[in-house]
Amino acid sequence: MLLLRAVLLLLVLPTHGQDSVTEGPGVLLPLAKQACTVCLAGIPGHPGHNGTPGRDGRDGTPGEKGEKGDPGLVGPKGDSGETGVTGVEGPRGFPGIPGRKGEPGESAYVHRSAFSVGLESRVTVPNVPIRFTKIFYNLQNHYDGTTGKFHCNIPGLYYFSYHITVYLKDVKVSLYKKDKAMLFTYDQYQEKNVDQASGSVLLHLEVGDQVWLQVYGDGNSYGLYADNVHDSTFTGFLLYHDTD
Repeated sequence: MLLLRAVLLLLVLPTHGQDSVTEGPGVLLPLAKQACTVCLAGIPGHPGHNGTPGRDGRDGTPGEKGEKGDPGLVGPKGDSGETGVTGVEGPRGFPGIPGRKGEPGESAYVHRSAFSVGLESRVTVPNVPIRFTKIFYNLQNHYDGTTGKFHCNIPGLYYFSYHITVYLKDVKVSLYKKDKAMLFTYDQYQEKNVDQASGSVLLHLEVGDQVWLQVYGDGNSYGLYADNVHDSTFTGFLLYHDTD
């Protein structure tokens, strides 16, 4: 590189015939300054140092929106959130398909106990069970017409009622359970008139309990009456039996 620069320097140096003019015989004069304008440029110098960076320019205008990128990978499952408020009840759905028919169950045994009886003649004896001998219903034979008492064979709740025709005398009737009066009925006879008296009660009975009607008090209160057109009746039946 140095050699190349030396050669170039020799080429641009002026010769004596070119670099001077003669003023006269034997005198050489230097060329005028203006003559250097035709000379070649010198060897380029070394590059200078980089200048300090200039200030940042202003922000450019936003570019157009790019295309939607590909979906990212599914992230890990987050923690469960708090339970929300219960929503409004929705509309009722359609009925479901009917289920299969069940197997036949065991037949239930029906407990029965009932009677309905009436008087066939006037009662004149007080303080003893009244014998109702006119039988309307006594299929289970739980009423004994010879004693006038109902005998409990099925424990449970029973309904008893009586309807009495009153004639010629006042009537005092009581319904007994196991030698204890449970219900009292009194009716005062009206002269030359046929009157009526009645009563009803629910009683729980155990097996072996007995229920009957009888006149209580003195012998002047036995006005129970019955004939072919007037009846005095005594009825009872089981409502439901004990399950235990």
